[in-house]
Amino acid sequence: MNLVYFDPVFGISGDMAISALIDAGCPFTVIQDLLAKIPLPMPSVEPEKQTRGVVTGTYLKIGESDIHLSPRQMMEIIEGLPTEERVRRDAKGILDIIIDAEAAVHGTTREDVHFHELASIDTLIDVVSVARAVAYFDPEKIFSGPIPHGRGFIRTHHGILPNPPPATAEITKGVPVILLDEELELTTPTGAAIIKYYAQSNPGRPSFSPHATGCGFGSRQTGERPNMARVFVGATQEDEGREEVWLVEADIDDAEMEYVGAVADLIRAAGALDVLYYPVYMKKGRVGLRLSVISSDELLESLLDLIFRETTTFGVRFRREQRQTLSRQEIVKETSFGPLRVKQGFDSKGNLLKSHIEFEDVRQIAESRGIPYRIVLGALKKEL
Repeated sequence: MNLVYFDPVFGISGDMAISALIDAGCPFTVIQDLLAKIPLPMPSVEPEKQTRGVVTGTYLKIGESDIHLSPRQMMEIIEGLPTEERVRRDAKGILDIIIDAEAAVHGTTREDVHFHELASIDTLIDVVSVARAVAYFDPEKIFSGPIPHGRGFIRTHHGILPNPPPATAEITKGVPVILLDEELELTTPTGAAIIKYYAQSNPGRPSFSPHATGCGFGSRQTGERPNMARVFVGATQEDEGREEVWLVEADIDDAEMEYVGAVADLIRAAGALDVLYYPVYMKKGRVGLRLSVISSDELLESLLDLIFRETTTFGVRFRREQRQTLSRQEIVKETSFGPLRVKQGFDSKGNLLKSHIEFEDVRQIAESRGIPYRIVLGALKKEL
């Protein structure tokens, strides 16, 4: 599986992300060709190879421009760009996060929000260029390290603000961050939005083999620590069908047991990947049940809420685990009993390893014809 890993060593901004992606191997002409299609007078945009201390990377030099755009104007320009749908979707997704944050901190709606410093054409250049560069690498997943924040206060065109500024703090809600002892704005709203858009659904640090690394410098020259963000491009060592999941467990000994099966059905219907319950011996020799649920990242919080709401437990355990699944497909076979669904499982090389007859079809045939399940199943297996 191909992936991109953002490593915001000393923070991240839009231009630092672009620079790192260029440094990792995205040809600048790929970005330049798309920027040339924006129907506005564009400032000069030029990557420069630099060495700061012992680190060599790329710095993106963007010229001056007096063009300022509203969020709606930026969205309209992005929607009209003649490029891949993925690029337009990602650029709009990053911009959406910025708009929502600005609306929240200013107590207004998305429709009425006004950008201040972010109204610069630089913001449009940032989101479009990052979206195009990421699409160039075509990763299946994107990860990120924690986002660094500084401390104290920072001076802006609109006065002195706490560090991180309100919009950046709003964007990084729910995102892993790290606080550094630096009185600098380490992460900009655009940089935070890039990480949140691409990496929020992929928490953790994967094991992978990098085949390219890029370093992007920011405009500010700092002291001992280089003002830089890095990007790793590589591939995981995981086989196809292997993924990280959450295993959630709860031990229950004070619930009416006839309801446990109904609760398990509710959890399955809510999207759990698997649900089991089995007897366990608890303290003082009491017999209880252990509820075991496998969840995806996206559904973990909602499934935890459901377990607390529908069971008597006061606590659950959850941990990350790996699972391996076969590639599957469902086909329909014509039989003497009528159409029959069959699930097939394939290995990573595409070899058929096993087939499984859909039970619901067997039950329907058996009940409609008044034949025992085992007789129908045996006849179908023999026929297939």
